[in-house]
Amino acid sequence: MFKNVTPESVGIKSKYVKEFISKLEKRKIHMHSVILCRSYDIFGEFYWAPFDKDFLHRMYSQTKSYVSVAIGLLLDEGKLSLDDKIADYFPEKIDSFIPDSLKNQTVKNMLMMSTVGFGQFWFRNTDKDRCHIYFNRQCETRYPGTIWEYDSQGSQVLCCLVEKLSGKTLFDYLTEKVFSHLGTFKTATILKTPTGESWGDSALLCTSRDMLSFGRFVMNYGVWNGKRILSEEYLKIATSNLIDNQETAFKDVLGHGYGYQIWRTEKNGFAFVGMGDQLTICLPDYDLIFVCTADNQGSGFSREIILSYFFDIIVDNLENAPLSEDKASYNDMIEATSNLSLFSLKGQEFSPWQEKIDGVKYTFTQNELGLKDLTFKFDSNGGTLYYTNENGELELKFKLNANYFDKFPELGYSGDVGGVSTTDGSKYDCATSGAWLCDNKIMLFSQIIDRYFGNVSMCFGFNKDKITVTFYKTAEDFLLNYNGQAFGERSF
Repeated sequence: MFKNVTPESVGIKSKYVKEFISKLEKRKIHMHSVILCRSYDIFGEFYWAPFDKDFLHRMYSQTKSYVSVAIGLLLDEGKLSLDDKIADYFPEKIDSFIPDSLKNQTVKNMLMMSTVGFGQFWFRNTDKDRCHIYFNRQCETRYPGTIWEYDSQGSQVLCCLVEKLSGKTLFDYLTEKVFSHLGTFKTATILKTPTGESWGDSALLCTSRDMLSFGRFVMNYGVWNGKRILSEEYLKIATSNLIDNQETAFKDVLGHGYGYQIWRTEKNGFAFVGMGDQLTICLPDYDLIFVCTADNQGSGFSREIILSYFFDIIVDNLENAPLSEDKASYNDMIEATSNLSLFSLKGQEFSPWQEKIDGVKYTFTQNELGLKDLTFKFDSNGGTLYYTNENGELELKFKLNANYFDKFPELGYSGDVGGVSTTDGSKYDCATSGAWLCDNKIMLFSQIIDRYFGNVSMCFGFNKDKITVTFYKTAEDFLLNYNGQAFGERSF
């Protein structure tokens, strides 16, 4: 269905595609993939090694848009109405008291994220039933339908509604109704919640091409290969601006309104959006789709940069007719993007402190990291950080100014079930780079690149026999003891 073509054949010069990717690299955005597609013609497809076209990437909150499509399918089947009260579907989840505002909240309110509010965070809650948590609030809340506020828990409840009414898992239902027609999502999956439901607000894993096909299906308003699969009316409403989603006077690139679990963009576009910059941007007026995967968790600016460059460089230079082929420019683009690789730290080639601390053990007083001691040992390419924390003696290998691919040393992080510690000895894949940022400061940056994504920056500053350690993590429900500071000294 999709085919790779030159940029010129769809109305844009190769130099602009090269410029777009080059700008992302220049700004050190942590990209994993990019696809640029007009109609069914892919005029740019890029992967940052070790990622490739077959990698099943965590889509995080893009999953919510898939739930929205599933709700539309149920609506087509006559199994629900958008005006139905959500609480009426889950009487077994309500213990006793339920606020009137929540009692009156509709399916439509939930699709639009104009709800009573987020509720309790579930990862650290002793109650692992997310629907039960959502409905059992002990105080009155704001009235639904008044304002937009991001409600991830509400999206999970909608996923549970899909599974309850369809009698199938979210993935199986979508496969039967949609994915089987698209011919994609053949290796995809969705992680589970502790109570066995699909983790419908966060945990679809699929390829970038899978994302592209889904975006094309929605931009076709429910038609694939000439066959109608989902109501055109539902998808046109779902992708429209139904409610204002601007929360401050600072308007960002996704502050153009919200539909049914689908964001609005400039240029009359709509988007599926996941944490860390999992993005599918659909521009019907241009017949254009942009897909990317990344892990920019912890960055406050990456999404603005990615989308600003996309609109300013790609969209604004797109013409309505094919251009003359420019082989030299096209080859230049190919050459410039042929060796893309995952972000790694870059720093000084040499520090006099490297020899001073090599093999030296530092010990720590009680600290929020639970760090007891650490030792750096360097080799010709990088080295190993040996450290002891509350989980025992650990080793983290790294390269200087490049990534070392290995397993992150901690055990017990979640597997196929979110919020549940594993007991089988499994560890997450990671990429760890190191760099001397100045003579007396080295940073390690470890990126988790598994079914869960996250990262931790580890800074080590030295002065005489003293050391200050600062860890900053960005990850959902893991790396919990990699956030904070510790102060130590050389052990003689």
